[in-house]
Amino acid sequence: MSVTIIPYIEEPKTVSVPSSAKADHLSASADKNHTEFREILEAEKRARAAMAVDAMIAESRSGSISGESIQQMLGFRPQAAAGAAAVSSSAKADSANDSAASNSVSGCPEELEEDFREAAATYHVDENLLKAVAKAESGFNPSATSSAGAMGIMQLMPSTAKSLGISNAYNAHDNIMGGAKVLAQNLTRYDGDISLALAGYNAGCGNVDKYGGIPPFKETQNYVKKVLNYYKAQ
Repeated sequence: MSVTIIPYIEEPKTVSVPSSAKADHLSASADKNHTEFREILEAEKRARAAMAVDAMIAESRSGSISGESIQQMLGFRPQAAAGAAAVSSSAKADSANDSAASNSVSGCPEELEEDFREAAATYHVDENLLKAVAKAESGFNPSATSSAGAMGIMQLMPSTAKSLGISNAYNAHDNIMGGAKVLAQNLTRYDGDISLALAGYNAGCGNVDKYGGIPPFKETQNYVKKVLNYYKAQ
């Protein structure tokens, strides 16, 4: 009698997942996908908006569209823009007034007025011209010293101060008197030509003679213009 042995095969165990857990998992997955999709859409919107703004700016620069139109497209209130424009205009006017004030020599300290009057009378140089030079040179600062070593209100070089017999170039009275004397000499040398006299004061008369006029130095040319602007503002 033969016996047939049938091997035992364990059936795979099936894990039972509650239906509520399955639903929660599917819901979380859907929320995640929705969030990612929404982020992608938002990024796409921002990119498109940035491209649109760039395009509008390019159109504005070309003159095809006005700045006001761009502001309205971007949601700016016209009233606010008008207010800003009014403030801007006011600021420009204030700036112009400040500029006009800075172009005058009325900022001369009261304690120096007598020194300038004396220097002008002694060397027969216009008092306002002396003040214009002083403002351009040092801003009326008796303690000013340039990188080149020029000293005081009228910025006298050590060698110039020595030749004038000035022992203390930071003494306001002596410095102003010395600067007035140099300027008077330059005016005499160039037959009263203020521009050439100023150029000689800044760059030296040797350079004025060498070039037959205001030397082609940007610093000197700007200096002459600045002093003349101060002087003419009176």
